[in-house]
Amino acid sequence: MAEDVIDPTYLPFTAEQLRAHFLVDRDSHIAYFQRSAQAYRDFIRNRLNRQGIPIKHARGPCQIEKDERFWTATAMKRLVQNPAALQFVLSDTFGQEPPLPAFRTWAQCVEGRLALVLEAALPSPDSYVRWLRQNVRSSHLIPYVLHAAQRESVRTLEGATHVDALVVNVDNGFSVIVESKVLSDISCVVSFDVFRNQIARNVDVMLESSVGLGLPLEARDPDRSVFLLVSPACFRERPQSRLYGWLFDEYTSSPSALQRDLPHRRSVNWTHVARRLGWTTFERVAFVDPAACPWIQSSATAEP
Repeated sequence: MAEDVIDPTYLPFTAEQLRAHFLVDRDSHIAYFQRSAQAYRDFIRNRLNRQGIPIKHARGPCQIEKDERFWTATAMKRLVQNPAALQFVLSDTFGQEPPLPAFRTWAQCVEGRLALVLEAALPSPDSYVRWLRQNVRSSHLIPYVLHAAQRESVRTLEGATHVDALVVNVDNGFSVIVESKVLSDISCVVSFDVFRNQIARNVDVMLESSVGLGLPLEARDPDRSVFLLVSPACFRERPQSRLYGWLFDEYTSSPSALQRDLPHRRSVNWTHVARRLGWTTFERVAFVDPAACPWIQSSATAEP
């Protein structure tokens, strides 16, 4: 195996091929993938029979098997390289017609130069930053946090939102903001706001302009963007087992809940925004492109 091949199953790309999809800290990102893959290879090489190995011995070296970064990178890189597969996933998730007035078909959305950014950092919207500074006492309850919020500085009280993946069509502004989950749940608090959840943050930055962030990020048009949650099928079938399942179902069935959790945004048609939220599974991605999720058994990818 070539030294720069990270892992043939969980990430069948070279380090250099992956490096292009990070905008900052490329070396540290690549080093993380390489260390994790090497630990996994060493573990497998020394244990031809894994039956009965205690979890405490396997958890660390086998992190790759449940690592969202590996699952996301492989699945999304394959979809960007295969626009027909990306179209299938989008139409399968949102319906045959995009919930975006600018486009009549998904083919129009993905026709052009598609860029994939992993761990994309999108700044917290200014409107939320201003709202939080004025409402921090109703957004938190711990004294030392409230004291810290009063420090006079240029800090925004919320850092950038790091989305797992961002697909941008640099020719027409279409984009997909991706939040991936394997076993973990979403975070439901930020330092100065105990009510700020991860889906709401993703929707918030989706609705915000990315002008000034440089290409390909600034090519994204907030009015031509959708949010895509990706998880294993078992959690789509049992959404009540995860907070993101409860929130996704509430946001899409009762759009006013988005207004509740994004109170700084006014004059927004939340019904239209709710239609731009979709939930697919790694199994559905593997159905249309098995190479996107090669760790998933073929029996799990049969068309329902």
